[in-house]
Amino acid sequence: MGPAVVDYRFQRLPSAYRYFPRAVFGRRHALVPDGEQVPRLEGSVAAVRVSRGHLARYRDVCGFPDDGSLPITYPHVVALPLQFAILTHPRFVVRLMGLIHIANEIQQARPLPAGGEYGLRSWIEGHRDSERGHEFDLFTSIEDAQGTAWLERSTLLARRVPSARPASRSARQALRYERPAEGDRPEAVDIDVPRSLGRRYGWLSGDLNPIHLADRGAKIFGFERAVAHGMWSMARAFAALGAGPLAPPVLAQVEFKFPLFLPSVARLEHWPKDGREVFVLKEIMSDRPHLAGSTRRG
Repeated sequence: MGPAVVDYRFQRLPSAYRYFPRAVFGRRHALVPDGEQVPRLEGSVAAVRVSRGHLARYRDVCGFPDDGSLPITYPHVVALPLQFAILTHPRFVVRLMGLIHIANEIQQARPLPAGGEYGLRSWIEGHRDSERGHEFDLFTSIEDAQGTAWLERSTLLARRVPSARPASRSARQALRYERPAEGDRPEAVDIDVPRSLGRRYGWLSGDLNPIHLADRGAKIFGFERAVAHGMWSMARAFAALGAGPLAPPVLAQVEFKFPLFLPSVARLEHWPKDGREVFVLKEIMSDRPHLAGSTRRG
């Protein structure tokens, strides 16, 4: 039995690549074994400053303008080494490469100036048993002089081996999302998703999962072609929404639906509803939703 809390405290951010051998070759379970629990696993860095060059490349790949602040999704990329550190720790007994990012929520209290110094922390603890498998909430926070300025919850799924009926239920669930009602006036933005995107965003973010890099790697994991990173799609959708719906304080919530294959063209539809900005990103040819969500003040 290991300690109840595992706490990695780094003096500076480690490289995400140091954890790849554990992620790829470590012997892990598909699901949390019966009777076991994931303990609280934490990783933190007391002081982080972002690289201006890296930030500029991120803005370019995701479509954000340079407004002097960090884009709302950028801290996720900064924190990726901490997330890899805890998700490849021996006490996290599930295979990292088998996890699916199914939802994301970001609460940002105030702007994050690009030149600021921030505390960075990620943690995970326990799991939920669901119809599709085991779900985990991975949290990340950015701290400034006033406290927590940015908080993210990434929901990850370790799937059960699907049968035909659960697969059908899963497809129906993916098609459940908020649609425009009569009287709503959606705006639409078309977004190009080039073949090279998986490699560009992968090397930039440190997420080099083979399903994103090339068709051959994607087919190993059951996809017909390479698929876009979900966090790129979320970032690109937010960039297309513009600054208004994302001005802090803001709560942004996204559910990931069907894969977005490379290359493709996606369409972002968005409309105001009850104090929120509601949106859905679809692949144009199939009309299948890739992600859906909303933003609201608070």
